Amino acid sequence: MSDYRNDKSTCTFYSKIGACRHGEKCSRAHIKPISSETLLLANLYQNPKLNKNDAEELSAKQIQESFDHFYKDIFLKFASLGHVEALVVCENENNHLNGNVYVKFRSKDAAYNACMELNQSWFGGRPVHSEFSPVESFHEANCRAHETDTCTRGDHCNFMHIRNPNSHLRGILFRAQEKSRIVKALQELKKDEEKEKESAKVEQEQQQQQQSQEQQPPMSSLDTVPTTTSAAAVAALFSK
Repeated sequence: MSDYRNDKSTCTFYSKIGACRHGEKCSRAHIKPISSETLLLANLYQNPKLNKNDAEELSAKQIQESFDHFYKDIFLKFASLGHVEALVVCENENNHLNGNVYVKFRSKDAAYNACMELNQSWFGGRPVHSEFSPVESFHEANCRAHETDTCTRGDHCNFMHIRNPNSHLRGILFRAQEKSRIVKALQELKKDEEKEKESAKVEQEQQQQQQSQEQQPPMSSLDTVPTTTSAAAVAALFSK
């Protein structure tokens, strides 16, 4: 873990959660990383619980189905940009965490490329804002009381209230990603093998051609006699 996380002059909430309720007005420093495996897409998830009109019309089952559809859409988008290690969606009822989406990629390079791509994208009719996040452990950032529906801090809670998709759906998505990775690796391996076979074939043909040239018999002395000399000899024979 980086030293700055233990520095009293830095905001521990921003370091662990990637967000702070005080924002830029915080009395402690928010050290924004210049690179990271984790990206934050602030307020990407539109929580229907915070929309009273929708909440009155939608049942708990409908809200979950709507969230599952959202989770599937963003997972497929992220997975098309790089290997996704973890995907977390917050349903906090405060401004700095509400609707935040955190995605952790396998490498910093993948996260960088994804960040560039996502900042040129739109989702749900709104432009996407993506930035590098200092979050390293979602376990440390998670509000464990929320998991058992016992968090009493409400919108004052500064830890992630994570909403989870249907476990079956989550399993399918991550397994499909792994299967896709394996298929791509096998395809690349097959291409490499085909290139090696083609290279070996060309090399063999060149060797055979060289051997064929070396096995050709040397030209006889008759073959080397100039045509003019042979013609003169024939003329002298008939003149006798």
